[in-house]
Amino acid sequence: MKIPKKEVVKFVIKSVLHRKTADSQEELVELVINELRNVDQDYSITGRRVREIALSIPEVKINVGVKKGGVPAKCPACGSVLKKTWDRNLRGRKVLRDVECTRCGYKGAAGKWLPRKYGFSFGK
Repeated sequence: MKIPKKEVVKFVIKSVLHRKTADSQEELVELVINELRNVDQDYSITGRRVREIALSIPEVKINVGVKKGGVPAKCPACGSVLKKTWDRNLRGRKVLRDVECTRCGYKGAAGKWLPRKYGFSFGK
């Protein structure tokens, strides 16, 4: 098993997303691995690494679907700090309205905080 360099993976991600959008992280990983294995059959990469490298490419847009769950301490997509927006309810108590990552665009609101599915596309 060989691990490809980050620059190689970035190039492959850009290349596959120019041709096709990926409706899930699994689909993107499959597309990337197929391209990498055209060069060397021993290449292997995890979904988490592909997602993290894709997040570092400014032209790659990531759509994060969310599901119910607890509020994450850090961004579940990229690990960055989350910006929290608070409101006051009718009793004057502070309540968390939503969370947003300024790095990757992840958003959670109304009790739906955990990532369910990632979508990837290329474009500005």
